[in-house]
Amino acid sequence: MVRSMSRARLGLFAAVFSLLLSGCAGTRGARGPVFFPPAPDLPRIQYLGGFSNSADVEGKDTSLSLLSIGGVDQKKVIPIVKPYGVAVGKGKIYIADLGGRVLIADPANKTFTRLKGDNGIGKLKKPIQLAVDELGSLFVADNGRKEVLVYDPQGEFVRAVGLGGDAAPASVAVDAERLYVLDTRKGAIRVFDRQTFEQVKEIGTGDSAEQSLSLPITMAIDSKGVIRVTNAGNGKVMSFDKDGHFITAFGDIGDGFGQFSRPKGIAVDDNGYLFVVDAAFQNVQVLNEKGQILMYFGGVIPYGGMNLPAGVAVGKDTSGYYQGLAEKNFEVEQIVVVANQFGDPKIGIYGFGKQKGIDYDKEYQRILKERQQRIQELKEKQKVAPASGKETGTTEAK
Repeated sequence: MVRSMSRARLGLFAAVFSLLLSGCAGTRGARGPVFFPPAPDLPRIQYLGGFSNSADVEGKDTSLSLLSIGGVDQKKVIPIVKPYGVAVGKGKIYIADLGGRVLIADPANKTFTRLKGDNGIGKLKKPIQLAVDELGSLFVADNGRKEVLVYDPQGEFVRAVGLGGDAAPASVAVDAERLYVLDTRKGAIRVFDRQTFEQVKEIGTGDSAEQSLSLPITMAIDSKGVIRVTNAGNGKVMSFDKDGHFITAFGDIGDGFGQFSRPKGIAVDDNGYLFVVDAAFQNVQVLNEKGQILMYFGGVIPYGGMNLPAGVAVGKDTSGYYQGLAEKNFEVEQIVVVANQFGDPKIGIYGFGKQKGIDYDKEYQRILKERQQRIQELKEKQKVAPASGKETGTTEAK
């Protein structure tokens, strides 16, 4: 309860910290817009909708049975069983389903398919996290096979990257030259050359506990090549450069601002904002590069909330499709996709942006100024009250 009351006030903190930084198909039962932070604070994120199966995305009733010459032919609904990892690329949402498959949703084009190469030698066992490169190639960390499986932009199987029999791949990331695999059992990020797929180094096993990973869960790499890792062992988000040098760590296990009780997925956008899932409190915290919390969204609410969230991904809205789902005066800059392991929807989609016609920087400056004035007024009152009491006491004594 204390945490819930505290986080309800984060709208003001979001405005203040943002000032410091600045210098779908499946919208079943559509309701009024849900914004985070809620009014009267300036909105930064709107819940746009979600989906739990192929019928939600394709926008048609696939549960009807169709008569055919051979008897009854029933179109099959593809359900999302227990999603964990998500990735976004070229308008598509990739879902690692612990049910043993990767699903690909394209809400703008109303398509929902299984990964084409998920058969034969490319058959998945327990996909847990995935990443998509700029060309659309897919990399899947499979905890059951203890490998990373690689698929081309058409979804065809290319190869498997072996990690050894005792490996526990939990997350995967890529850049132009390297493949990064987070091995939970080893407590390290294993780095592979993308040309040879030979391991070239390990990251996260420093000389001190403060610079070493502690039960790492998920990682993400930003546009500057900085690797961010969530750790269940100490509740921290740790940062390393791509050469393996420790940069910084922030967070802790707890229920305060910038702390995490059950950190899960992490994503980083082009602004440097970090989106970190906290499964214990069913939300996603948004922080800056220094670990200062800006706001949170989700939570246990009937519409727009989360239910045991695990994965999170950020992507640009290039089609304009998601803008069409937003409130008309809210401009969507990018989407944030969250995988919920239970409840409905299994995949929640949020739009990150701003209200049209409002200069957010000026508004944040105004809010900060008013807050500073209120603080100063309280300080002045506190100074006056003791002095008055002392004078009164002296007069009575006389």
